[in-house]
Amino acid sequence: MEKTLIEFISTLDLSLKYFQEGLDDKSGFSRLTISQFQYIDTIHELGQPTFSEIGRELGITKASVTAGINKLIDLGYVIKTQSNLDKRVFHASLTATGKSLIKAKYKALKQYGEFIAAALTDEEARQFELTLTKLVGLFKQQTRT
Repeated sequence: MEKTLIEFISTLDLSLKYFQEGLDDKSGFSRLTISQFQYIDTIHELGQPTFSEIGRELGITKASVTAGINKLIDLGYVIKTQSNLDKRVFHASLTATGKSLIKAKYKALKQYGEFIAAALTDEEARQFELTLTKLVGLFKQQTRT
């Protein structure tokens, strides 16, 4: 099982990159680190979060968030705006380039899911989804503790 799992994870990463490259995407997948993707995903999911909200969601300090967001601002994926209610608070939001990246990511994931689904029978797909749902729940639980 361990050998198969290691092989699956390795090929999963490579094949997802293949699907992303196949999009002829100009939004810059290759320029970003995994942690930068996490920031962008979190901002997308939360809307216009404060830096503190991003830190809570990712389990990192506000200082780390500030450094990460500033890098994404420099790369053109994020903008920050000062709160009208509290001038000490800043909100992050995605630029058009950041939104384009999210759109391209979900398009690649959709194609990837269709590719996997086509390789499985209906019963295998059902079991695979149940297994993935269980694993995702365990991973989320582990990262929240």
